[in-house]
Amino acid sequence: MNELKIQSNIGNKKKEVVVVLPYTADKVLMQLRDIKEGIQFSGCWGFFGGSIDNNESPEEAAERELFEEIGYRPNIMYKIGFDIISDLGLHSHAYCCHLAVSVKNINLMEGLDLSLFSLEEIITKKLYSGKMGRLFPVIESPYIINTIKRLWMHVRNTPK
Repeated sequence: MNELKIQSNIGNKKKEVVVVLPYTADKVLMQLRDIKEGIQFSGCWGFFGGSIDNNESPEEAAERELFEEIGYRPNIMYKIGFDIISDLGLHSHAYCCHLAVSVKNINLMEGLDLSLFSLEEIITKKLYSGKMGRLFPVIESPYIINTIKRLWMHVRNTPK
């Protein structure tokens, strides 16, 4: 399995997290994180997800986090990777699922906004929030682009 290793001055603290990439057609649903002191990547676009609770599998955590953040329960969720992100002190399990509902029907319960974006848009490193009326940065890490590329490889190789 490919592992993304980014050099860091952060200690050896390991935190297990999950990220979930709901997708439709050629776009990924992204979350604009809250602007709050003390949260990582405040005011940046990133993936849905969060920490894995004690006695919880990564897949259970991915399903729980997606439901807590947008009230969505996909029929099937696929694991698309595991990465050690040294600069962030994270071990990340990535999952994807087909988004079978309209974005208009999603109830955002965590974050400032959500929207569908193509890889080409995400590569620009600035994405527009219709709700906030301005551009916000994408989380600055190669992990974002690499994980989206892995998503599209999975989608292309999954039988319909």
